[in-house]
Amino acid sequence: MTEALNLNPAPAKLPPLRDDLRLYPGPEGRDGTPSWTIHDPARNRYFRIGRAAFEMLARWGVGDPAQVLARTQAETGLSVDQGDLIQMAEFLEMNHLVQRSTAEGVARLGAFAMAARPVWYKWLLHNYLFFRLPLVRPDRFLAAALPLVRPLYTRNFLLAVMAAALLGLFLVARQWDVFLSTFPHFFSWQGAAWFGAALGLSKMVHELGHAFTAKRLGCRVPTMGLAFLVLMPVLYTDTSDVWRLVSRRQRMAVAAAGMGAEMILAAVALLAWSFLPDGPARSAAFAMVTVTLVATIAMNASPFMRFDGYYLLADGLGMENLQERSFALGRWRLREALLGLGEPPPEHFPRRLQFILLAYCYGTWLYRLVLFLGIALLVYHMFFKLLGILLFAVELGWFIAKPVMSEVREWWEYRQQIEAKRLRLPVVLGIAALLLLAVPWKGSVDMPALARASAYSAIFSPQAARLDAIVVKRGDKVEAGAVLAQLSAPDLGNKLIQVQIEVAAQRALLMREAADAKARASVHVLRSQLAAYEREELGLRQAQARLVVRSPMQGTVVDMSPLLRPGLWVNETTPLAYVADRSRPEVIAFLSEEDLRRLQPGARARFIADDPSLASYPCVVTAIADLNVDVLDVPALSSTNNGPIAARKDGDGRLTPAKGIYRVDLSFDGDRPDYEKATRGVVVADGQWRSPLGRIVDVVAAVVVRESGF
Repeated sequence: MTEALNLNPAPAKLPPLRDDLRLYPGPEGRDGTPSWTIHDPARNRYFRIGRAAFEMLARWGVGDPAQVLARTQAETGLSVDQGDLIQMAEFLEMNHLVQRSTAEGVARLGAFAMAARPVWYKWLLHNYLFFRLPLVRPDRFLAAALPLVRPLYTRNFLLAVMAAALLGLFLVARQWDVFLSTFPHFFSWQGAAWFGAALGLSKMVHELGHAFTAKRLGCRVPTMGLAFLVLMPVLYTDTSDVWRLVSRRQRMAVAAAGMGAEMILAAVALLAWSFLPDGPARSAAFAMVTVTLVATIAMNASPFMRFDGYYLLADGLGMENLQERSFALGRWRLREALLGLGEPPPEHFPRRLQFILLAYCYGTWLYRLVLFLGIALLVYHMFFKLLGILLFAVELGWFIAKPVMSEVREWWEYRQQIEAKRLRLPVVLGIAALLLLAVPWKGSVDMPALARASAYSAIFSPQAARLDAIVVKRGDKVEAGAVLAQLSAPDLGNKLIQVQIEVAAQRALLMREAADAKARASVHVLRSQLAAYEREELGLRQAQARLVVRSPMQGTVVDMSPLLRPGLWVNETTPLAYVADRSRPEVIAFLSEEDLRRLQPGARARFIADDPSLASYPCVVTAIADLNVDVLDVPALSSTNNGPIAARKDGDGRLTPAKGIYRVDLSFDGDRPDYEKATRGVVVADGQWRSPLGRIVDVVAAVVVRESGF
C-alpha cells in the first residue's frame, strides 16, 4: 500500500482514514447546500467539507481511486474528476486524518512535524503575547450542575432581569451624581481590591455562561483555564465542540452567552447599588456594573479580534474562517484598484456581502495597526529599558512592517502584468501625499490656555463662625478694605468677657497689694499676670475685628456660593467670595516641546475661548519659560479637571505633566475681555512655518533623546 500522494496521476491505492474520526452533519450554506463536519478527537479540531467531499469520503473505503470516482459519479450524479480526488487526498494527508502504518508514512509524519515546528525565536515572539494554561476539566461538573441553572434560560427569568435593569436604571437616574461619586473610592488599596474582585467575578460568570450554554446544547467542554494576553491573565473556556452544531443560531447563542451572563450580573448589581449602604458592598456593586459594561463593549463585543463578537459576526454572516476569507478579498480588491491586474476574486460573493467583507477587512487592518502600536508601547514600558526597546522594535517590525513588506513583495512579483495607466493614480496620490508631508504649510502654533485676572483672591472665614450678614453680591465692584460680610462667634465673645473680668480683678488686686508694704514683693508677679491677660484681651479683640470680612484688594466680586445665607455656620475652609482685578487680565498658555523652537517672544496671537458664545481677543507673547514645567500650577488645564493637558498627581498631590511643556505668558493687545471668571481656551500664535514631516521628525527626535538614557 502506498501512502505517498503527488499532483501527478492519482495514487494506485488510497490511504485509509483514521478509525477515531467522527463525521457530523453541518449547517447549510448561504445557498442552501449541505455541509458536514469532520471531528479529529486526538487534536480536538474540526473541518467543514461540502457535498462532493462527503460523497467521496463515503466511498473512500473502496481504496481504488478510479472506483471511488466512478461510484461517486454514478450514484450521486456529481461531476467529480481526478483533480478533485487528488485535492481531497492532499487535504486529508496535510491535516493528518489518514492512517500511517508504513515506514514511509511514519517518515512523512515526522517530516510534517519537523516542518511545523517553529524556529525558537518565532515561537517566543508569538507565545509571549498569547498563550494558554489549562486549569480544570469542567465537563462532569457542568453536567451535574446543569439542572440547577436551567431556570436561568427561561423567558420568565429574562423578563425578571429586564425588570430589575429598568428599575435599577430608574433609581440610579434619581441620584446620578451620587452614583458617579462612587468611582473615586477605588483610588485606595481597599477600593482596588474590590475592583479586582468585581472584575474576577464578572469574568468567571462570563466563562460559565459560555460553558453552561454549550453543555445545554449537548457540547463537550474539555478545558477551562487562564490565557495570557501580553502577560495579562484572562479566563478562557474551550467551546470548540460547538463546531459540530448544525444550527447557526445555537452557535451564536454560545458565543453571546458570556456577554449575556455579564449583563445579567450588571443588572442585578445596578439594582442592588440603590439599596446598599455606603461602604465596600456598594463600591463592589458599582465596580460590577462599570467593569462589566466597559469590558464587554470594549473587548468581547469587538469583531476585530477572535473574541465573542468575531464568532457572532461569522455565524451571523454564515462565514467560516471569516478573517482569512475577508483578508484575501481585501488584498485582491486593493491590488485591482491600484495595480489593475485583472485577476478574478478569490471567491465570488453577492454584492452586499462583498461590501460587508471588504469593510470588515479594512476595519480589522486599521484596528490591528492601532492595537499593535499600543502593544508595542505597552511592552516598552513593562520591561527594563533595553529589553523594552528591543521588544518595541520587534512589535513594529514583525507585526506591522513584515506584513506590509510581504504585500509589497507580492506586488513586485506582478510588475510585468501591471498596466502603466493604472499606475498613474497611485503615483499621483503618492506624490501628493509626499508634498503634503514635506511642504511647510502650517505656520500657527496652538496652545491650551487660561485667561484670568492678573490679581485674584479667595476670601475665607478667619475661623469657625456664624454668618450674620452678606454685604455684597456677585458682580459688585469693591475697594480695598471694603466690608464683604459680617460674622460672629459667640464663644469668642464669652471668652472676651471672661478675660475682661480677669483683667479687672488683676488690676484691683495689684492696687491693693501696692498699698501694703509687706506685700510689695509680689507686685511684679501680679503685673506679669496682668500683662498676660491684657495681651489675651487684645488678641480676642483683634479676632473679633477679623470677623468683619474685608476685601484685601480693589476689584470685582466674581463668584459667591449661592448657599450662603445669614445664620449659616462656616469654617476656615469655606470660601465666602472671590475678588478679582479684571482690569488687567492675563493669559497663561503651555507650549509643547516639539513646538518650542517655532515660537518667539513678541509673536502675535489670538485667544479663543472654549465657550463659543465668547468673543476671541488678540494678544502678544510676552515671555517663554526656559525650563519645562515640573509642576502644573494651573489646575484648570489639567486632565484631572477635564482639561486638555495630560497630568497626574504625585505622592504629594502635585500635578505633574505627562510630557514636556513650557509656560508661555501673554498679554491682551487692544481690546481686553471682561470675563467673569477664569476661562479656558486655545491660543493660536504666529510661529515658524513647518511641514508635518518636520513635526514627526521633531517628535521622534525628542522621544529618542528622552528615552536614550539607560
